[in-house]
Amino acid sequence: MVALVRHMAECSRQGFGHSDEAKRLSDGINQKYADYGPAAAGKYIAARLDNGLCRRELYDTKRDAVRDQSDEFKCLYLRLPLGGQMTACEAETLIRFHRQAYDNGFRLADPDRRDGGRSHILPNNIRGMNQAIRNLKRR
Repeated sequence: MVALVRHMAECSRQGFGHSDEAKRLSDGINQKYADYGPAAAGKYIAARLDNGLCRRELYDTKRDAVRDQSDEFKCLYLRLPLGGQMTACEAETLIRFHRQAYDNGFRLADPDRRDGGRSHILPNNIRGMNQAIRNLKRR
């Protein structure tokens, strides 16, 4: 069964569908807000890059999220914003960014560091995220 998703205006995938991973990530994050309400804001989640599935847990720190994974380099770690929902368009872009960063040798997760590893300051819109992905590809 195909789930139709409405695209955001700046989505680079207009005219095409989104990946199942992006839909799962979007659904998983939105479910966190449905389950926990405002208490979810500021917490970290871990989601697998290969299938978009979010772990059930909410973590207080990125380090906790990183340390709870069997392979920290197969996940993306995201601090949930206040009152945010995530569209499939945003999830697709987020997954692409993290995959590209790992492919370029960035180490975004480090269970031995107190802060859990470096975090990129990500743009807050899809257009900015797409530019960040293009910049990573140039390296």
